[in-house]
Amino acid sequence: MLTDALSRFRTGTRGVAAVALATGLLLTPGLTSSAQAADSAPCVPDRDYPGTYLCQIWGSNVNLRAAPNSQAQVVATSPDGGFLRVLCQTQGGRATYGGYWHTWWVKTPAVGMAPSAYMSEIFLVGGGDDEPDTGLPTC
Repeated sequence: MLTDALSRFRTGTRGVAAVALATGLLLTPGLTSSAQAADSAPCVPDRDYPGTYLCQIWGSNVNLRAAPNSQAQVVATSPDGGFLRVLCQTQGGRATYGGYWHTWWVKTPAVGMAPSAYMSEIFLVGGGDDEPDTGLPTC
């Protein structure tokens, strides 16, 4: 047990420092078993279009919907190239694909006559089930 291991340290300066370090590491949220998975590919600001972000996506011809819900009308599909330009993220209906699920959706900007659309964050690279993207603001 942790207390047994820590009690074995001598009480000298090194022992106190080791106990403090071990305790600090165990209490750090990012290192505990309950921490969420790290987002390995967060969306990044698009330098060419201020106020938008580029998100790396996997898959092709991913449905973009009229609302953040998997039952909403499909209004377009994702572009080729592995990236999608978005404005923000919002929670919506639960989407599933294979063994993945998400209630977070990204919102695309309106382009010309095409209105904004939504894509489930299942198709963003990085992160885990139902985790918001760490690089995006909330709508």
